[in-house]
Amino acid sequence: MSTKQRPMTRRASLVGVAALTAGALFAGASPALASHAAETRAASASATQEMPELTAEQLRFIEDGMGPEAMAELNKAMSGGGDGEIRPRAFPIAAVAIGAAAWCAKGAVASIPTSVLSDVADGKFSGKGTYVKNAIIGCLGGEIGGVVWKFLPGWVKNKAVAMVAAFIIKYIR
Repeated sequence: MSTKQRPMTRRASLVGVAALTAGALFAGASPALASHAAETRAASASATQEMPELTAEQLRFIEDGMGPEAMAELNKAMSGGGDGEIRPRAFPIAAVAIGAAAWCAKGAVASIPTSVLSDVADGKFSGKGTYVKNAIIGCLGGEIGGVVWKFLPGWVKNKAVAMVAAFIIKYIR
């Protein structure tokens, strides 16, 4: 195990111990709370499983749409940049984060007309497009990490939002 993986393993172990301890406390304090916690974990697990693995075509679509410079910026930021620290939610490639954000945002934009999503995919953010952009940014921040999102250049952020909208139109709708 490399020295970069040890902190991740330790964090995962600590999270597991905390979850077990909290579950035991909830079970002792109130069976209703324990039941609710179990339902929440089950719902979270099913939501995580909802996103299918990206196909080679989908990965190519994202990588081509983002372009090599934007993909390099995303990968650099997600892998920790120059500080050597691995981000807890870093994915092996940035395209997976874009795909995950699209699956995350699909519910928020379900009632939005495709024409508005097309405008966002083309980089036009006005009216309902602002709502769509904000929903997508919320999902991207969650998928790649809020700190990573803050330090990305504006042009990369705009490309990522546009790619999520394009991915939703092409593969989810």
